[in-house]
Amino acid sequence: MAKKIYSHTLTLFVSMITYPMVTHAESNTLQEADFDPAFIVGNNKSIDVSRFKYSNPVLPGEYNLDVYVNGNWFGKRKMVFQIQPDQKIATTCFEATTLLSYGVKKDALSQSIDFAHKNNQCVNINQWIKEAYYDFDTSSLRLDVYIPQYAMQSNAQGYVDPAIWDRGINAGFLSYNATAYQSSNRSSADKDSLNAFMSLSMGANIAGWQLRHNAQVQWSNADTQTKKSLSYTTNNTYIQKAFPDYRGVITIGDSFTNGEVFDSLSYRGIDFSSDDRMLPNSLQGYAPQIRGIAKTNAKIEVRQQGQLIYQTNVAPGPFEINDLYPTGFGGNIEVRVIEADGQIQKFAVPYASVVQMLRPKLDRYSMTLGKLRDNSLRHHPSFAQGKYQRGLNNHVTGFTGFQIADDYMSFLLGSAFATPIGAVSLDWTHANARLNQKTVTGQSYRLSYSKLIVPTSTNLTLAAYRYSSENFYSLRDTSIFNNLIDQGINTAGVGKQRSQFQITLNQGLPQKLGNVYLVGSWSDYWNRSQRSRQYQFGYNNNYREITYGISATHRLLDTVGTSSKSDTEYVFSVNFPLSIKKTAANVSATSSKDSQSVGISGMVNDRLSYGANVSKQNNINAYNINSSYKTDVATLAASYSDASSYQQMMLSIRGNVVLHAGGLQFGPEQGQTIAIVYAPNAVGAKVNNLSGLRINKSGYAVVPYLTPYRINDVTLDPQDMSDQVELQETTQRIAPYAGSITQLSFATKIGYAIYIDAKQADQTTLPFAAEISSSKGDVIGLVGQGSLAYLRTQLTKDTVTVKWGDNPSQQCHISYDLTNQLKKTQASMLMTEAICQ
Repeated sequence: MAKKIYSHTLTLFVSMITYPMVTHAESNTLQEADFDPAFIVGNNKSIDVSRFKYSNPVLPGEYNLDVYVNGNWFGKRKMVFQIQPDQKIATTCFEATTLLSYGVKKDALSQSIDFAHKNNQCVNINQWIKEAYYDFDTSSLRLDVYIPQYAMQSNAQGYVDPAIWDRGINAGFLSYNATAYQSSNRSSADKDSLNAFMSLSMGANIAGWQLRHNAQVQWSNADTQTKKSLSYTTNNTYIQKAFPDYRGVITIGDSFTNGEVFDSLSYRGIDFSSDDRMLPNSLQGYAPQIRGIAKTNAKIEVRQQGQLIYQTNVAPGPFEINDLYPTGFGGNIEVRVIEADGQIQKFAVPYASVVQMLRPKLDRYSMTLGKLRDNSLRHHPSFAQGKYQRGLNNHVTGFTGFQIADDYMSFLLGSAFATPIGAVSLDWTHANARLNQKTVTGQSYRLSYSKLIVPTSTNLTLAAYRYSSENFYSLRDTSIFNNLIDQGINTAGVGKQRSQFQITLNQGLPQKLGNVYLVGSWSDYWNRSQRSRQYQFGYNNNYREITYGISATHRLLDTVGTSSKSDTEYVFSVNFPLSIKKTAANVSATSSKDSQSVGISGMVNDRLSYGANVSKQNNINAYNINSSYKTDVATLAASYSDASSYQQMMLSIRGNVVLHAGGLQFGPEQGQTIAIVYAPNAVGAKVNNLSGLRINKSGYAVVPYLTPYRINDVTLDPQDMSDQVELQETTQRIAPYAGSITQLSFATKIGYAIYIDAKQADQTTLPFAAEISSSKGDVIGLVGQGSLAYLRTQLTKDTVTVKWGDNPSQQCHISYDLTNQLKKTQASMLMTEAICQ
């Protein structure tokens, strides 16, 4: 491999002074060009340039190349270059199946030669398509294939061909986020409590199938003498596999249904659904996020249908969560902010898909068979659910669906329309539910509106209103009511929703006037006078480097020992950067009616971050500090809170463990779509895809998250790497399947960098770009300007051959011995003088 690489390097050096660097291939009539060595300065005229008379030469052999088709990367491919009897330089050939995978139309291949006759043959690309050709850049090992547009299939902007999607290797992983905190309530008899929780996501990838298990572990010791509890909550356990030919994914086990048409349901069974992530970005839509403000070092819990699906801890101040594990793309979620002093903020976030508008001829589908999986149910009914959506034209999308269970049946019909003022969707659902041996019939109507303003790509409005008749029951409502009836519980007091209004607004204002956001939901019920109203409203802007905002949050407050109550909080916040001895930091402050706080946060380097906060709430002063440190194997964090009425200490650790054929690898961040980077001996090299990530002593690093079905560049920075190691490549590209674990191997060469000031026996200089071979025959270097020979080798003593032509008179030998020099210095870069004899 080393010999091949240095052969390519030598070819590049010589071609730079004799001919353009890039080979323009596939010409059957090459014009011969004669070069007069007399025009080459000095002793370099001894170089044999005869091999350059037919364009920049490519040495015959197999090359691992980055293939680009009309400027778009198509993946790494092994290409064989050979010199054919009627050719003067080595070229490569193409099979029909290869060109079809590039996106060439089948009809275009039969224009010049009979397609059936050539289908399994490998011939020059211009014999397949007359105007097609390729360029081979030997310096970067890049092959650019150019095919006229008429011969190519038409694809959407950002399209990545499924042929280059990578399913990865057989491997297993465990992602974890564990936190333990001790609280002391100075005003309570039970002074100390110790709590811990851990989020787990584990799985194994085998032969393209993916096994997944997601769970939450909670442990508490409210009093060290008596009360202890341990709970393990399973979110989902399933196996799945993607089928790109159908743009779909099959899922078997415990998971969630898609919530684009019906409300998302937790099920145990089998599901086959389309996956929009396989579409280009230009054809995709909406993703939810959660915003809030923490008073102290707080714990965040996110629940859906009463089930804990996400938890983390945050520092005081505003927070944003945008990495929820997919739970069906629909269904409201409840957020609980558990403060260090025991107070709990609760608010709901509408989690609904955007209006069902699809592009023409684009469709979505899903089919689910299984049992309802709900923690509030004693009996879990079997059900079947299906839905289909299709874009009919540029203005109209139609969709339909059904749900069938033992005591339930519903049918949905709807349509979405594109209008000049936005997209509007209207659907109607008819349902028959059997409750206590009695069948009731009802209808539900839903109107949705969405508008995305293209110039800023940030302004999104989603509003949805649903009205249900008194006898309308959803599948989940029917199951809950029947379970209560079976237990002999009176259902008269159970609230049954009549109407609900949801809105999500993120609106940028013109002329740098800032940004306004609103997230809210309002609900009322048929048999209950109580109404539910929760919202967040805010305004953000900046002046130079100062960012400020004001927000109002209507939520529920829970405090230990007291009943819940609703509350509206108005908060003003401001933050600005601060430089301290060339170290950047950020200062933030918030103020509301009952609380004020000011804090500072920043990063010392790409591994260590810190934060400190002072606050006053209800005339009680509190102090909070936190820090985190990212190692090569995990991320560690700690925080401390202190006030007159409480004290809290917290420790946490998060990371990723991957098991594969190369052993057990550790990473500092959680992940789902993972890349294992392997660069042997490149200890300390930075992986630019994640701050603070470096190649470990085993030569590995774990990149925790790649974007599935998209081109991802993984880049190494050798700055902090040993001088004795040389990276043969610094960037690789990959387009992984969602949830895949792929391995990227970077070639390295280890050895001393040796510079030899060499002269020939007659004191003349060595020719520029002459090859240097070791005693084993490997090409390990070349001669640079001023007769300075450069080679990289592990041998501190050797006799190397310098060659600049095929005649015996065009080569000589250099013997060197650096053993004594290494005893005096530990430098990996060595210099000496020698005579080439």
